[in-house]
Amino acid sequence: MHDVLIIGAGAAGIAAARRCSELRLEYRLIDAKSFPGGRALTDNATFGVPVDLGAHWLHSPAQNPLKPLADALGVRYETRPYATRWARAGRWLAEDEARDCERAVDACFARVEAAGRAGRDCAAADVVAEGAWRAAFEAEFAAKQGVATRAGSTVDYADYVWEGDDLPVTDGFGNLVAALGADTRIECDTPATHVDASRGDRVRITTSRGVIDARAVLLTVSTGVLAAALRFTPELPDWKRSAIERLPMGSCNKVVLGFERAAFGDLRDCLVLPGRAGESVELLVRPAGADLVACMVNGEFGRSLAAAGAEAMAAHALDCLCELFGESLREAALSKRIVVADWDHDPYMRGYVSAALPGPARARRELARDVDGRIWFAGEATHARFMGDVHGAWLSGIDAVDAIARRSSLRRR
Repeated sequence: MHDVLIIGAGAAGIAAARRCSELRLEYRLIDAKSFPGGRALTDNATFGVPVDLGAHWLHSPAQNPLKPLADALGVRYETRPYATRWARAGRWLAEDEARDCERAVDACFARVEAAGRAGRDCAAADVVAEGAWRAAFEAEFAAKQGVATRAGSTVDYADYVWEGDDLPVTDGFGNLVAALGADTRIECDTPATHVDASRGDRVRITTSRGVIDARAVLLTVSTGVLAAALRFTPELPDWKRSAIERLPMGSCNKVVLGFERAAFGDLRDCLVLPGRAGESVELLVRPAGADLVACMVNGEFGRSLAAAGAEAMAAHALDCLCELFGESLREAALSKRIVVADWDHDPYMRGYVSAALPGPARARRELARDVDGRIWFAGEATHARFMGDVHGAWLSGIDAVDAIARRSSLRRR
């Protein structure tokens, strides 16, 4: 019988497996998908350069444990953030307009943070006044949190630690996570369906490849999967189900377009915010100088666009680009060089990032708590400071295994 069965081979699961090895715990790591990495996934083939379909930035680099690990593995990342260009209604903002817009957006986020730090756990929309740049703030909030301001908690936003510049991983964040898992034993194509803790001496997990017994199970899957894709015997306690319900999945889907020539002037490594009414769209233009654009569609708008299908996502991205760079851009688009990531409709993800509902505060603490010392939880949704980040997931996996070892006296000599 295994000491720990880890379900989910994303950053949290891989970190947990590595920690099990360090503590000499017998583990087994399974994942429902055909590849490891979870929401850190890199396409290396389509465009001839690494293209991240999920996580892409090292956030809070001074506190990010993945930064030194990337250095040790020789995985490259930029040492400066991408430049940012603002637009609205199909035109570029003048320098003074862009400055006013950025200041207004920053002021809105500051009000949300101040409310949260004061303990006022309400919707972000409730603390931000109307103004000329309110729509820009709404779009940026959805990009950061995956949900609209009326569904985002001020306390959860204030709890998040974001320090320093966001550093893009040039060699692919998914490649970094996969490399970190190279020395772990990962069994892919093995979805779990049932967690049975009714026996006193073990937890029995039913998978597509049979039944697995372990002294403890560590669930690192998304809250979307916890809510809809796993069955528990006995049922999870009310406090745990409530925590899962209060941390639904927000949306950030992506479509990447290739072009046959450099059609963007001198722009490269540039994050463009097109500012179309009612939309949350970000365009990453020519990362690392490659002739491609990654279009991120976020929040409710991104969820509905992804539901319309890959062609609709690609067409919308191209429309946004043509508004800003001219209709001649359509001729340069390569129809066969398109990659789409729809995390919302992936049955093993069911969304991109956890988003805490307004009040009661800090459901993440309850999500991180174990159930009877045998069912444990990790992943970005469980971290109190780096929620939504790969390094938050990574740290949560390590912390969970340490807690399992202490609680269960499983540490081997």
